[in-house]
Amino acid sequence: MKMRVSLLSAAVTAALAGNALAGPIGINYVDNGDPGVQNAAADALAPTESAGAPGYAQVGWNNMGRWGATVGLNDSTGAATGATMTWDSANTWNDGAGVASSNAKLMNGYLDATGQANVNTSPGYQFFWNENKPEVYITGLAAWLAGQGRATYDVVVYTDGDATEARKSEYWLQSASGGDPPTVLGPDLTSHVFVSDVSNFSGTFTQVPLSANTLATAGEGNYFVFTGISADSFILRTEEQTFRAQINGIQIVPGAVPEPATIGLLALAGVGLLSRSRRR
Repeated sequence: MKMRVSLLSAAVTAALAGNALAGPIGINYVDNGDPGVQNAAADALAPTESAGAPGYAQVGWNNMGRWGATVGLNDSTGAATGATMTWDSANTWNDGAGVASSNAKLMNGYLDATGQANVNTSPGYQFFWNENKPEVYITGLAAWLAGQGRATYDVVVYTDGDATEARKSEYWLQSASGGDPPTVLGPDLTSHVFVSDVSNFSGTFTQVPLSANTLATAGEGNYFVFTGISADSFILRTEEQTFRAQINGIQIVPGAVPEPATIGLLALAGVGLLSRSRRR
């Protein structure tokens, strides 16, 4: 009986303390044309600087330059996750947000596009072709997710260029295989989100809803959130509808902890377990 009580207590405690396990992965693209990790850039985030939209702010951001291949990613504690990232862009630029605050740094630099329509040749997909930039491939997420005790994760994408005349851009997550970078495109993992860039970041985060899923319904804002993803890898793909489709930053956030109803069911199961034990 004591063993059963102990097991029940451990299960409920784990459910209640789930948030303590959550270690999001944050990626900040800086205004720097060099490859790989760029912690010395002016708009790089220091390890203890907290940045992000409301409900998503974190420390421990990975600061990255214009491009890179199979670069390891750390979580918000600075620990290696085992996940890696390969990415490329035409160049980097900035929206003038500056470096006066951590959120300004996050939104300042971005991966830029080429103004060319995508070339979706698959198999034989060409990740590094200019037409397909910018794009980001992240893999090795399954082990990280299991370590968080979660079944799914959310992907937060920050996007804000230096224009204010409602340039429109398109974003989605897609599965892929065939190596790193991948050479075979798979099905889409999410809907497509269309963003209308009408202002430069000045301290306020505005979320674009997933219902902005056509060019005609493009939403005004500077970030959006794909939810409920469970794939080990994904490509964040872009299409510049009116010249530019920039990526300022990405977060991969462990999904929700069990709902209170789930914890209640655990407690009820425990009562039944104890009752049966007493009858015996």
